[in-house]
Amino acid sequence: MNYKKIKSLLERSIIVSVCFILASCAVDHPTKIDLSGEWSVRLDAENIGVANKWFLNKAESTLQLPGCLQAYGYGEKPGPSTQWWSLLDLKLRHPSLKKYAQADTCFKLVQFLMPRHHYIGAAWYQKEIEIPTSFEGKQLFLNLERCHWESQVWVDGIYLGKNASLAAAHIYNLSQLKPGRHLLSIRIDNGKIVNLGNMPHSVSDQTAGSWNGIVGDIFIEAKDDVYIKKITTYPNIHNKSVLVKVNLSNASNYLGILKIEANATGYNNNNTHVPNAHSFDAKLNGDTLQTIQFTYELGNDAKLWDEFEPNLYKLQLTIKNGAFSHSAKTTFGLREIKQENGSFYVNGVKRYFRGNVDCAVYPKTGYAPMDVDAWRRVFKIHKQYGLNHVRYHSWCPPKAAFEAADELGMYLAPEVHEWSAVAKSEQLAYLKKESAKILEEFGNHASFVLMGLGNESGISVEYSTDILNQWKSIDNRRLYTIKASAGWNAGMPEEMDFEVLSNVGTDDERDRIRTRYQAFWPPIPKHSEFTAKAPQTSVDWNEGIEFYNKKFKQRALLAHETAQFCAYPDVFNEMKKYTGYLRPTYLEIAADQLEERGMTHQLQDFVENSGRWQVLLTREEIEASLRTNSYAGFQWLALNDFTGQNTAPVGFTDAFYNDKPYVSGNDMKQFCDSTVLLARLPKRVFTNDENLKVSFEVFHHGRKNLSPSEYIVTITNSEQKILKKEVFNMKSCVNGNTAIGNLVISLKQFSAPAKYNIKISSHNGKVHNNYDFWLYPSNKELTPFSPKINVCHEWDSKAKDALENGETVLLLPKIGSLKGNLPQCFTTFYWTSFGEKGGQSSACGIMMDNKHPLFESFPTETHANWQWWDLLTQCQPMILDQFEESHPWPKEYIPIIQAIDSWKSNRKLALVVEAKVRKGKLLVCSMDIESNLDKRPVAKQFRMSLNQYIMSAKFNPTHSVGDEIIEALFDQTKATQKLNLQGLPLE
Repeated sequence: MNYKKIKSLLERSIIVSVCFILASCAVDHPTKIDLSGEWSVRLDAENIGVANKWFLNKAESTLQLPGCLQAYGYGEKPGPSTQWWSLLDLKLRHPSLKKYAQADTCFKLVQFLMPRHHYIGAAWYQKEIEIPTSFEGKQLFLNLERCHWESQVWVDGIYLGKNASLAAAHIYNLSQLKPGRHLLSIRIDNGKIVNLGNMPHSVSDQTAGSWNGIVGDIFIEAKDDVYIKKITTYPNIHNKSVLVKVNLSNASNYLGILKIEANATGYNNNNTHVPNAHSFDAKLNGDTLQTIQFTYELGNDAKLWDEFEPNLYKLQLTIKNGAFSHSAKTTFGLREIKQENGSFYVNGVKRYFRGNVDCAVYPKTGYAPMDVDAWRRVFKIHKQYGLNHVRYHSWCPPKAAFEAADELGMYLAPEVHEWSAVAKSEQLAYLKKESAKILEEFGNHASFVLMGLGNESGISVEYSTDILNQWKSIDNRRLYTIKASAGWNAGMPEEMDFEVLSNVGTDDERDRIRTRYQAFWPPIPKHSEFTAKAPQTSVDWNEGIEFYNKKFKQRALLAHETAQFCAYPDVFNEMKKYTGYLRPTYLEIAADQLEERGMTHQLQDFVENSGRWQVLLTREEIEASLRTNSYAGFQWLALNDFTGQNTAPVGFTDAFYNDKPYVSGNDMKQFCDSTVLLARLPKRVFTNDENLKVSFEVFHHGRKNLSPSEYIVTITNSEQKILKKEVFNMKSCVNGNTAIGNLVISLKQFSAPAKYNIKISSHNGKVHNNYDFWLYPSNKELTPFSPKINVCHEWDSKAKDALENGETVLLLPKIGSLKGNLPQCFTTFYWTSFGEKGGQSSACGIMMDNKHPLFESFPTETHANWQWWDLLTQCQPMILDQFEESHPWPKEYIPIIQAIDSWKSNRKLALVVEAKVRKGKLLVCSMDIESNLDKRPVAKQFRMSLNQYIMSAKFNPTHSVGDEIIEALFDQTKATQKLNLQGLPLE
């Protein structure tokens, strides 16, 4: 027997056992204390808490943090005397809202989501904390993520300071605390700490809401005297490396050598790349704060980050010597963003930014989500709709948003919280300090590619230059601008890398050049290219951008807040989703008004028909931006509905990012994606003695250049029969716009009237797009109305006598003679519709039963489409029923052509109605079907179809109305009440 071997094995066994026992007995001391949970709370509306030393005694009322106090029922119930962030004068409200201005439970707002409880001012949050013995001698820090707005902190009555960042965490040093129990008191003030404007989405009631609280992580962290305070990464895509700057805190003023170990690991998007570890010795010089920097070579296998391949790396740094050790982590993506010749380049490749404007609409809580999963959902929906970019209108999202955007490949553009005229030194000081915190807190995120100061309004060139110089000196990893749609600040200062543009002013400031369809304010009909110009798909904004580049400096330009077309909201289904402390009282009012007008049963038709028209308008706006090859991108307002500024349901999703029933991401990706096929049609309406001339191009900003390919063009009729087919061969193309080919055909062979469709698709069918056009007879002769029809233009004795005699009357009112004097209704309501006469339209579109005999010779869908332009720009809707209408039409009556009113006033509107009056039959059409018909084939065809119907046996109205109801259509005795944002839009 080998006794030496046995002895050796026993000794080793004993040593291992002892080590195991010692390890088991060791205590794994945590380095963080989670402070989430129950806190005491006390409101300080009179601002007496500091003077009365509230920080010495804990309050009795409680709530849960993270959270906001309004969600727990603290604050006043809103009423007529409530002082809102955005000043509201209830005297300016429309008379129809009078019953909602009472102090009881019936009080409701139309301006924005109404909280069940409202509070602006200071509030105290208190909690007893336990500092463990393991924290003794450590550096202790209190972390408060996402305070709204200014915080002040006391521990055991000792004041520790204040912080007022809306974006970055509020950090307080608690290192003086000894182990044991302590009273932590935090005073949060959500009042107007600095003037950021009346409606910024960072602090106002409009969307994010004026909540008070702390909604992110709340914890105390213990660190050694020497620890990593901050890691900053500067990727270099050219040599596949990253410059790492390490800020070290050295509270003990330690002198000596420490070892730094760096380990980077690819961790997402199948990125399994693990660069070689990097380690070196560094010398601490004894300073309290010291920066050490080194270059980490990632190797040739390093993977880049962009929208298609969002490869990320986790970087862990460890510092240690015999006395201390500390580890810290960050993430980074190997990416570069530049602008050259008016375009964005990501990693040297030209990219087009297809953007959404995020206005902080998160109605479940009133504030943005703080968890990464919620943001993953939001960005996945953006991707499903073909978007790759988000601008944060007058606010900055939390770190969870940047983390999710990094993972999914979204280009983010936060702003520094303001929507104001920046004219005072205290504003400038705050914005400079706050923007520096944003860059420090979120600067390593690959998705953080652009930054701006805020929205519209003015700022001096001196101030903006100062801010830009500061940003560029701090951080060169992204591109900067100042104001979105800067107005008179356009093009200034020179230091801007890019600009967000709505139009360009010429030397004569009364003259401005368009860079989007709705270019001027207010959004009245004459300011919209949609109403001023017959429908086509050929317009682009290159002229305006070229003028800008000559007037100022060539830089990347983004189209400002494009589209903004409202659809009628799905009132009842949406109301069910508001399960938090915010109420959609504007929808509750709409529900009441629909019931009052007898239109509740039509709601889904309103949603569907206004929505389908909204999609068509938005599509053309986006495609016009894609056709503009000198644009660097667009920013759409918006993917989801907007719940502030009098509300604007402009989205393809509701406020909760849920799909609407009439559109999906797949629908939108046909015209909004990295590759889109485009057709340039000079117009949408033709006569069959014309030639169809159309050119095709491909918009491409994809992962790779497009290879040579075939593109197939077909023309089909309404029965999907192919009438023409053409094949185009295109060579490979780089990112940008590339011509495919031209098609010219005679339309004599096509029957009319009819709708046709042009489809263009790639050879494999994966990329496709299609365009409707309409064909009408070229016959110049006009068939007059039958002598059996009494054509009248006024409700006068001639019309009444004919009806008394049992005859048929066609009443064609003159534009301007009808009650309300409403404007035309071709497009939908624009944005929140305020402005002269309610914006560029008086309706959310039109709807009709397209099987009705009136349309036998006039092909149409149930909703508006491009062929309606001629009729709907030369019309005036009739008001059949409205608030306090003394002579309404029967509740059950549905017009032949109904204009869909705003969700804010919910009148029953019509363009064509019929009724039995006296002993005869009456049809009223408030669209112009008489003027210049030799140049208006659509109006001419509609007139013919109407004439056929009114002469047929099918014209037999089922509802009888009295003279007073017809007279009421023309009642202009009530003057239009002038209102502003406080009430309903002028209409």
